[in-house]
Amino acid sequence: MTGRRLAVWILSALFGVAGAFGIVFAFRTTFERFSYASALLVFLALGSLAFIWLDYFLKTSYLRR
Repeated sequence: MTGRRLAVWILSALFGVAGAFGIVFAFRTTFERFSYASALLVFLALGSLAFIWLDYFLKTSYLRR
């Protein structure tokens, strides 16, 4: 269970980082022009979305049913 819970945190964080970088590069901009606050919000939004689905698929029960 601990390994799966750790995997949920790590994978969701990686998904958030990859999504933030992907969006910045898809719009052909920089983090300075995109704003660090906006990049943080994208990271949190995508990471949270990944966290919810990883919790469901890996059955870690962070989110109660």
